[in-house]
Amino acid sequence: MVDAHIWVATPAGLIDASPPRPQNGERIRYLELACRRSDLVIVDEADRVQMQLDQVFAPAAVLASDEDKGLIDELTRHKIRELAASGRTQLSEGDVQTFSAALNTATAATDRLYAMLVTDYDLRCWVRTGYFSAWTLQLGLLDERYPPPDGGGPEDENHAPREALGKLLDAFRDNPFGDRARRTDEDFGDLTVLLNELLHTGNPENTRRSLAKVMDKVFQLDAAYMAARRQDHEVALAEWERKEELRRKAARKGREPRKTEPPKSPEDWHKELAVRFEFTLLLSALEPRLAMINAMWPRVESALDLGYNQMYRRPLDYGPMVPEAPMGNVLGFQFRVPGKDEGGVRSGELTFFRCSGIGRELLRVLPHLASVDGRPGAHLLLMSGSSWAGASSRYHICVPVGVIIEPPREVTERIAAESDMRFEFIDDGDEKLRMSGSAPEDRPEKLRRIARYLGEGEHDLLEGGPLERELLSLPAKRGRILLLVGSYVEARLVADTLHNLNKRWHDKVLCLVSDDEEIAPEDEAPSVNRARSLRRGDVEHLNEIEADVLVAPLLAVERGHNILNDDAEAAIGTVYFLARPNPHPDDLSLAVLAINDWMVRATTTGTFSSWVRGARSIEEGADEVRRLARSRWYQVLARSMAWSRLGDDERATVTWDMLVLMWQVIGRLVRGGVPARVVFVDVAFAPNRAATPERPDTPESSLLHSIVDVLDPYFEGDAKSAEEQFIARALYEPLRRMLTRLLTDPPRPAGTRTPHLTAH
Repeated sequence: MVDAHIWVATPAGLIDASPPRPQNGERIRYLELACRRSDLVIVDEADRVQMQLDQVFAPAAVLASDEDKGLIDELTRHKIRELAASGRTQLSEGDVQTFSAALNTATAATDRLYAMLVTDYDLRCWVRTGYFSAWTLQLGLLDERYPPPDGGGPEDENHAPREALGKLLDAFRDNPFGDRARRTDEDFGDLTVLLNELLHTGNPENTRRSLAKVMDKVFQLDAAYMAARRQDHEVALAEWERKEELRRKAARKGREPRKTEPPKSPEDWHKELAVRFEFTLLLSALEPRLAMINAMWPRVESALDLGYNQMYRRPLDYGPMVPEAPMGNVLGFQFRVPGKDEGGVRSGELTFFRCSGIGRELLRVLPHLASVDGRPGAHLLLMSGSSWAGASSRYHICVPVGVIIEPPREVTERIAAESDMRFEFIDDGDEKLRMSGSAPEDRPEKLRRIARYLGEGEHDLLEGGPLERELLSLPAKRGRILLLVGSYVEARLVADTLHNLNKRWHDKVLCLVSDDEEIAPEDEAPSVNRARSLRRGDVEHLNEIEADVLVAPLLAVERGHNILNDDAEAAIGTVYFLARPNPHPDDLSLAVLAINDWMVRATTTGTFSSWVRGARSIEEGADEVRRLARSRWYQVLARSMAWSRLGDDERATVTWDMLVLMWQVIGRLVRGGVPARVVFVDVAFAPNRAATPERPDTPESSLLHSIVDVLDPYFEGDAKSAEEQFIARALYEPLRRMLTRLLTDPPRPAGTRTPHLTAH
């Protein structure tokens, strides 16, 4: 590498890795070294790199789940194997002993927390909003005992005891096991003893009694307080019974009463508080032990043959270059139950994450990394066809566009004029079949029905089913179809359904799988019941494989590989969107992208400066920025991703995200300047059009209409600058023209075929 004129690397490799000490005496990361020694740094697919950098500085890892993929489980199994294989001789090293003990404690705490979440519906509801940590749950406990009054200050009667309890719990959280040399005036020894009992108890009933005793002491739940609470409960219960009587009378008059729950009795409240207190104590044990595992990882990596650490905190070297997270560095957990949680025993995923910085800002400071030593920096070239994307929080890069590389005008004109989009909704009894918004447990059956409808054969219809007719109408060298779904699991389900449907599709269907999935030899060969597999990294070789249909997750084919035929044209002629893309409501990475985008736009538009200058001092300005950022953070965590519930600003952001995602996929089909066919199967793309009677769709009801709506200002009027209009036309004009034709044309009668594309 020393003598090489060109380096090719990934962002993760440059950020984390360092040159060997014998080769380079200074401690330096490859990223900084590359910027110091290079005249030019080229970042391809810069918008994707931006998202990767955000995730690098906000990593997340599944700790435990209902599948065999939890980090704690994998790490525990790996440690046991390594120790057993070497007769536990590694334990002669103090670091290995400490690491092993931290992992054992983290495992015990995770098991206890997971058991409580799985069995207790009310507890799951308590921790469901956004994310939770020992600190956020501690605030919830303080509110339970000492509710903060509106506008309450030091003179409020609850202020002093609340502050005292908060300080005690803070001191305990900082040193839950009492093994760190920290001076404090708070005596939390009872909490430390209780925590150790919770982690290792063999007598749960006795431990619960100990928990209640300590809780009563710490929270001052004496007899007088509980008696006052009983009096308040009697008043609240009487009021509830009065209102219930009014509701029953209203019901007799034909009005449907709204169901309400009676107020909790003091005894039930005490039991619930005890459960929440126990959960918070266990989480206070897990957090520092996870931090210790992270800190000790590099020191025991060789002894225990550890691999990549999903929770690894990014090197501190980037502290001066990467701003901290605007709402403050955040550490937290999420527990997600698949599908609708209706109570009872439910398993799920317990995820750990940390936000430590605005990763995307590293892109913008690359040219200045060497300036600290007075050295010239590298020139930076950011390349991407979608890094200018309006209000998108994922793809838009806040750097002025310098150059646009355009194809010949006749090529763009042909793609825009000859490409065809159409709806192909499927009857589902009394209505058309809808995928997006369906309950997770209903999606598999709906996908099977879609696959069966599309794959009908000669025994079902004389002229063949929709896929067969589509293939026959495509040019010979582009006779392949892409079916897009939401995940690799759904891709397997649709591919296998088609594969087993009839002779026409047997061994003619490929299922795209991730590059890191283990593929058995039988999965790549013809099989009786299973469609063949194709790795994502091999998708560019699709033209060499005898297959007519490729089933893939939308995100897996968004970009990265050109799928071409022998004429260097797109090998795929038609794409079917079986489900409308939509952000996952519980995906924390979307909140991270949103808050980082919000902060970067604020700094580049002058909004940040106005916040700070509007304060009386730098300190007050910083506090105001932190307050606004935390407010925005909680907003993006609490927002609904259901299309019908999105506000105007959020809808614009999601629309731009989905616009780029879909246009990138369609871009796979126009390589070589050929037109594409796009088929929308999910009714959610235009729900009003599929309704009976049909109604006009709007941006509020339809993603496709919303795409046209956000693009229109760049093509009509003077609301946008001439520069923005030029960029938007260069990047998105074909998509807008294709969608405008689709949405303004009257619906095609059932069974109408699309015009054939001519072969070239």
